[in-house]
Amino acid sequence: MTYFIGGLGGFLIGIALGVIFMYWAIVRHHKKPSLTKYVVFSIAVIIVYTLAEFITTSITGVSHDTLTTCFYACFGGEILSCALIKIFKLREEQ
Repeated sequence: MTYFIGGLGGFLIGIALGVIFMYWAIVRHHKKPSLTKYVVFSIAVIIVYTLAEFITTSITGVSHDTLTTCFYACFGGEILSCALIKIFKLREEQ
């Protein structure tokens, strides 16, 4: 049950971060930002976290299951929100 609640919370935080970053970029730059940089950033952060967690677990023997679930849910939600914007064309064509 804890994994479900943590994963759902991380997922919702990821979607909220995506909406906040898009709003900030539009207001700040007065143009539509490219979604590619958000997807690349999210994938890069997931890879770095995976490597760091693997090294930490190998050295200490302690696994951070709930943190990992929330982290993947957060940045997975970020990638999902970008994919949904692309699929449903939620932004105007340039």
